[in-house]
Amino acid sequence: MIICHTRSMRKALKIFMIFISSALFVLFVFLLCAKLIPLDFMTKRENITLYDIHQEVFYESNFQEKLVWYSLDDYPNELIDLLVAIEDKRFYQHFGFDPIRITKAALTNIKANKIIEGGSSITQQMAKNLFLTNQQTFSRKLEELFIATQMEMQYSKKTILEGYLNTLYFGHGIYGFHAASQYFFNKPLSECTTAQIVLMIGVVNGPSVYSPIIDPNASIQRQKALLSYLKEEHFLSDQQANEALMEPLVFMKSTPKDHDASYYIQAVLDEINSMKLESKEGLEVYTSYDPKAQQALTLAMSEYASKDECESSGIILRPKDGSILALAGGKDFTISQYIRPLYSKRQVGSTIKPLLYYNALHAGFTPSTTFMSSPTTFQIDETTIYAPKNYENRYPYRDISLINAIAISDNIYAMKTHLFLGMDVLADSLKAFGINAKPIPSLPLGTSEMSLMQLTSIYNTFASAGYYTKPSFIQMIYQNDQIVFVNPYTKDPLLDSTDTLVLNKLLTAPFDMKNKTVTVPTLVNMKPNVQVAAKSGTSDFDSLIVGFNPDYTVGIWSGFDDARELDAQYYSVSKLIFKETFNRLYEDETVSGWYQKNKKIESRTVDPISGKSSLLGSEYWYKK
Repeated sequence: MIICHTRSMRKALKIFMIFISSALFVLFVFLLCAKLIPLDFMTKRENITLYDIHQEVFYESNFQEKLVWYSLDDYPNELIDLLVAIEDKRFYQHFGFDPIRITKAALTNIKANKIIEGGSSITQQMAKNLFLTNQQTFSRKLEELFIATQMEMQYSKKTILEGYLNTLYFGHGIYGFHAASQYFFNKPLSECTTAQIVLMIGVVNGPSVYSPIIDPNASIQRQKALLSYLKEEHFLSDQQANEALMEPLVFMKSTPKDHDASYYIQAVLDEINSMKLESKEGLEVYTSYDPKAQQALTLAMSEYASKDECESSGIILRPKDGSILALAGGKDFTISQYIRPLYSKRQVGSTIKPLLYYNALHAGFTPSTTFMSSPTTFQIDETTIYAPKNYENRYPYRDISLINAIAISDNIYAMKTHLFLGMDVLADSLKAFGINAKPIPSLPLGTSEMSLMQLTSIYNTFASAGYYTKPSFIQMIYQNDQIVFVNPYTKDPLLDSTDTLVLNKLLTAPFDMKNKTVTVPTLVNMKPNVQVAAKSGTSDFDSLIVGFNPDYTVGIWSGFDDARELDAQYYSVSKLIFKETFNRLYEDETVSGWYQKNKKIESRTVDPISGKSSLLGSEYWYKK
């Protein structure tokens, strides 16, 4: 029995020694590979540079645009000590990852049956930020561990820590502690107190949750929790921690960057990822991004977008070639990275009517063509009736012109036009723009769904006098000094230019007070300082406006992401953003361009309600 027991012990010991030897060998090979395989952590795996419309760099994938790099000596020792204490207290002892912290975090998460604690070291966080995605997979985690070990084997702790401090993201387009101290407290980092330093460290773990600009209460609660931890672990004395806890914190008023390109950058990167390129290393991407246009849109959004959960988004196109000059996917990229103008499809309301009325003009209507506007029930076929209503049940109870129908967005006139032309006509026009819609009675009232990009591209065709060009972010891509992509900018003469020019003049009617009947024109008091053509639209859940001149096409949407019904207070938001955007686009200019009549068009002064000639009327364009 003793002999058998001894043999079992020897066998177990042998297996244990083989296991230890194998583990040590694997660790040796792991460390040797990490040492010998070169890693330049100053560049990402996919190094991409984006240029704006002026060929100036506005984004580099390896640390962002115009990043000011500070030496480790430029950071307060207190910040370095507290950051290491909170994020990775064994940073100076481990070689890339902390087995003790990883094990502790795993046990905590298993006990809670969910992920509530991370085990990543500072070096792992650096590896993820520079080389990897946020995807939570086992293979991605192994890759992160290897890259972190490469960093540790090839670079000093000082170099790694310096890179980490300079590239941490605080939301709002802010990178690094020096920029964060100015943004949150309007003071240099060297002047920040312990309370302010700990608060900024807390923001790093979740900028969309802990930013004091987004949620001051959550930010301060996070700071208090960290101060308590630092006190308990003796990284701060009782007096230091208590003084920091008692210090009142005053934050700078939220002022978004003048031209925050975050949504635009993400949209370009998404488009690059969809391309069939052999490699994405070393791409130089020349885009249509216009800082001036983005500034106009961003500042208009920050001034007039709702401060509650109601979202807003916008896009600016260039009529002559479909270039996407500016993009706001939402109110704040830090809070939501969802690019609404591209991916959210909503009902577009009366903004679809101009396409219907283009078809009417092309079929022989004139701006003076009239229909009776009064409550009407339409017999669609033997079994179907349809009874649309005007907004707030207001009807002129008289014949009104096409001019007035556009100005007051009359649904009865639109429905009569739709049935007169045939319900297939509008559906076919939408199909020409790549939008599938059923030929149903409610189609001219905007019950079909489309993205803001699709809708704005229709108006951009009006703006270019009938030529459709597919909207595009990217002009050209170079790789290793070779052109790998060129945007063809194919212009398709989708609409008749004469009918389109007549329509464009008609789309100034919503600003014309002479169109007042039982209701005022839809865009009275919303006219920008320059001449534009525009149409607004609403559903129970959406508020939109799209407008243009020869220089710009601007589309704005407001609503709730969860499709809650809109109260009346929200319907003006998109219009105010639209007006302010156009005003800012021309801040340095007094006059914008406008369209010229061609030889087939003449001007007439008419009473816009009846469409009849009147010296006291307004000027609109007619085909001769």
